[in-house]
Amino acid sequence: MAECGEIGMMLGAFEDSELEPNEMQEVAFHLARCESCTGILADYSTLGRDLRSITAEPSLAGFSSAVIARVDRLPQPVLTRIARYLRRQADSVGSGFAWGGAAAAIAVLTIILMTPYAEQFANRGPHSTTSIAGHEAATAVNQVAEATASEPTMADNDSHADISRLESENHSVAVWSEPRRDTTVIWLPDQP
Repeated sequence: MAECGEIGMMLGAFEDSELEPNEMQEVAFHLARCESCTGILADYSTLGRDLRSITAEPSLAGFSSAVIARVDRLPQPVLTRIARYLRRQADSVGSGFAWGGAAAAIAVLTIILMTPYAEQFANRGPHSTTSIAGHEAATAVNQVAEATASEPTMADNDSHADISRLESENHSVAVWSEPRRDTTVIWLPDQP
């Protein structure tokens, strides 16, 4: 067990909780049995409270800005200024690469997603979708049907006609589909 002389030297640190855990336990155990050391500890507590009450706390308003202003006025070595400048430039270039990479990724993604639509648009000519109504259209349909049935190479010779099939369930309506150009033509006779 520790003597009062050893414990007395640790009482101030005990009051401020600055001892190691095993030392705190040893002092607390001693204080539970020694009235003399307990009285000294009470005096330390009273003295600390009295000192705190008579001193006014300084105002800290504007303290941090004053310190920063004073640090900014200190002369900086040339190499330090150059290093800071280069670090700032490297940071801005790095962010530029990041933005450029993001823009490139978006451009590539846009190209990938829009390519089928662009091809479809490019393959459409001025003759892409046509609707003709009238008696002349019915006659033209009959001529195309007869030409397709009698001479299959007619479409090969005509640069504007590429007929894959001619279909219609109703004899008064003809539907012509050309899938490579995504074109459908519907012929209707004159309606009374």
